Amino acid sequence: IGFGSSHSGSDAMLCQTLFASRGLGFARAVSSSGRASWPPRARPPVRHTAGRGAHRHFHADPTSSMAFCAGAAVGARFGFARLGRWSIPASKTAARLRGTPLRRAASSASGSGPPVPNVLKAHRTFDGTLFRCSHVSDSLGGLEAQFSVFVPDAPRPWSQLPYPDDATEFPVLMYLSGMTCSDENVVTKANAQEHCANEGLIFVAPDTSPRGSGLAGEGDRFDFGLGAGYYVNATEEPWSTNYRMREYIEDELPEIVHTHFPTLGPDAVSIMGHSMGGMGALACALRRPKAYCSVSALSPVAHPTNVPEGSSPDVRVSLSRFLGSDDSTWRCYDPTKLAEDFHSKHSGPPPPILVDVGGDDEFLKSGVLRPMEFVEMCGHRGIPVDFRLRAGYDHSYFYVASAIEEHIGFHASHLDV
Repeated sequence: IGFGSSHSGSDAMLCQTLFASRGLGFARAVSSSGRASWPPRARPPVRHTAGRGAHRHFHADPTSSMAFCAGAAVGARFGFARLGRWSIPASKTAARLRGTPLRRAASSASGSGPPVPNVLKAHRTFDGTLFRCSHVSDSLGGLEAQFSVFVPDAPRPWSQLPYPDDATEFPVLMYLSGMTCSDENVVTKANAQEHCANEGLIFVAPDTSPRGSGLAGEGDRFDFGLGAGYYVNATEEPWSTNYRMREYIEDELPEIVHTHFPTLGPDAVSIMGHSMGGMGALACALRRPKAYCSVSALSPVAHPTNVPEGSSPDVRVSLSRFLGSDDSTWRCYDPTKLAEDFHSKHSGPPPPILVDVGGDDEFLKSGVLRPMEFVEMCGHRGIPVDFRLRAGYDHSYFYVASAIEEHIGFHASHLDV
């Protein structure tokens, strides 16, 4: 690619930035004065797609910087689905073009689907758009709920709703967060968007509880109420009206996402979660194995009915306040109990399962997580589990950020429809 300019500043800086963002080197010709303020640089390539990275040596010639723009436009038209360091190869994106691109428009036009959510913020990030949305939730008793969605670019960037009818459709990965979190923790701390852009996945992060009910005591403890809804449908008063997170994540939120974002529909969905969210993800997948293509959990609370009383977090006290003191009614939220009951309730196989735990996790040591009890029960019931114990890692988002690329790759391998 040729670049030439009589200016030493903005043109060279612009092109160096563009080249570096694509893993390419850039060299500026030495001026007549003999100065070279922009020496050649190179950035290691990252998963270069077809046609990129074949040539990394550039010669300056007396053409304008428009040559770069023209070349980029041609490349976008013929070689890439979208420009960017994490571009999806045209062949992979073409595979995503299957589906029903008019489904969203038809649903919205007929009024049969949920209303368009309010877009609170839209950020350009990792060759895609991160939306933060709000809507009034029927499942949560009429309270406003917020969620985040990352959508890769294809065929072009988009930052508003509704999406155009010709937007490429992607599989969906839903992420359930842990206690004290909101939908924003994972998208600001775990770098999930980069890896989802790489794999061509829509990433959906709901909140961890209803907010705004004003119920007495819902904000008194970190392990109950606000930020800690456990993804259950509460049966005890006064929580039963608003704390229905199971219904929200299994029914209401997926309908909103499939209606108003460019997804491949409910047959191309996987689910994952961390801590309390790992418990929720495993429970969802084992209750409804045909609803998810795969499931993974990072440091999940894997056997909540067996957590010692008085632990921190006190899972038993929290579940009893939501579901009653008879822990037999908690079985449908306990991954280990669901594994025990699986073959008596389902004729088909479970989705592929990945469970991941840090070896220095403080909640592993205190007996809150209990992942080995889940793995052992799955072994007794003939349910395959990929279990990974990571030496030296704790329970924090440093751990989540370190492991999430593997988990997103795991789901992508099962969502490659």
